[in-house]
Amino acid sequence: EHEVMHRLGRLVFEGKDEEDDEDDDSSSDEIDWDVTNPKYDGIMVSGGSLSNLTALHVARHRWLVANGYDPPIFSRQESLDGDDDVPSVASSDLEDEEKKDEYPDTTPPPVKLSFPSRVDKDDGTSPDALPPTLVAFVSTEAHYSFRKAMAVTGIGASNLIVVPTLANGQMDPRALDEAIRGAKQRGFAPFFVAATSGSTVRGSFDDIAAIVDVCRSHEVVESTDRSLSGSFSALQSSIWVHVDGAWGGSAIFSRRSDVRSLFTGVDRVDSFTFNPHKMLGAPMQTTALVTRHCGLLKASNSTRAKYLFDPRKNGAEYDLGDATFTCGRRPDVIKLWALWKYHGRQGLGKRVDDKVTSLASLSCLIRQHDAFMLACEPWPFNINFFYLPPRIQQELQVRGIPTNRSQGSSLPSDISRDIAKVSVELKLRLHESGEMMIPFQPLNDQKADCFRLVLGGAKTLSRDELSKVLAIMDRYGRAL
Repeated sequence: EHEVMHRLGRLVFEGKDEEDDEDDDSSSDEIDWDVTNPKYDGIMVSGGSLSNLTALHVARHRWLVANGYDPPIFSRQESLDGDDDVPSVASSDLEDEEKKDEYPDTTPPPVKLSFPSRVDKDDGTSPDALPPTLVAFVSTEAHYSFRKAMAVTGIGASNLIVVPTLANGQMDPRALDEAIRGAKQRGFAPFFVAATSGSTVRGSFDDIAAIVDVCRSHEVVESTDRSLSGSFSALQSSIWVHVDGAWGGSAIFSRRSDVRSLFTGVDRVDSFTFNPHKMLGAPMQTTALVTRHCGLLKASNSTRAKYLFDPRKNGAEYDLGDATFTCGRRPDVIKLWALWKYHGRQGLGKRVDDKVTSLASLSCLIRQHDAFMLACEPWPFNINFFYLPPRIQQELQVRGIPTNRSQGSSLPSDISRDIAKVSVELKLRLHESGEMMIPFQPLNDQKADCFRLVLGGAKTLSRDELSKVLAIMDRYGRAL
């Protein structure tokens, strides 16, 4: 697992893999990696939702500790381990062991408790002051797990600020800047921003570089800025940037420049997650979370449970269990390690790039077919489209609405409602026929549900196969 996280960290934060080193004659034959002094940190978790939750938890921990509001999680572990040096709220003098009462003493021993205490702050503020309300930011295309993560961590789902997107589904950097500034002016503390690399339905990739630029611009708070509430300007205003690549993150293996450009700026983020069990076809569940901050996963999760995580044990440095919320874990990393070992970056990159080529063919076929229309401009790994039975085709023609380009967001309301009904009914007919299972999906800012086609695993479809998909849909949908 250490080796996989090291290689993933290099791929994400440096854009390199060991295969790149092999092509470089000047590089050493040895892997630049030491388990006792890792360059990057990471963990395998059971799914993208838990990975996003972990990133949020770690970011919250870093912010609180850096600002003196919460001691490291292991600082109070003595009370859990039952050590003798834990301060107690009750005390009594121990009787001389040789002194015996006439009757046995049935008085229970004093209860040993440890209560939390604030860390003294260097800025002179009261150590007992409550921290400001933390707020996090995601786009309207972000995964629903972030709202659940805010609730689970106790930060509060209402403190998740949803940022509008541009027409193509990317988070609007200008709107993010205004949202962060507005939050600070109201006394909130921005601490976390999630960028999406491959949204579930649309497949959009946020402009990571622009998002990082916005976040870093807010990390320097000038004391002359009187618009900030209270003592916020005295706090360290670091904002954690996380990339949720659960769907599209596997494209980090791509060799295509147009696909690689989707990750411009990823080398500057704080954490990155992706699900190899989706696009790369690893067995369920295989999810990796990697961060550039070594030791922070353990600092955020470790309770130093002595019966499990004892540094004196043989091979203790390889045990990552104390760096995650869970205790028992499955060896999920074997699935990613074996996949990477067998195919290499080149093989995995080809698996990704073949999907781009295949789906680009589908996009062309849809533009050329009268019975289909793109629901939005396609991204590399998601094609969203409508089926148009002859009667709707005629109505669009009468109204002068072309079907050879995406029109989803500008379709009249009555036609959108009609297409939505067609999508549901056609899906049911295809399912009942046993010939095809294809989902209909909601698309942000559109009233009509659309069909979505993505390719997982090693799957690719030829142009003939894609034409057959459209022909089958047309055959079952013409009468609708």
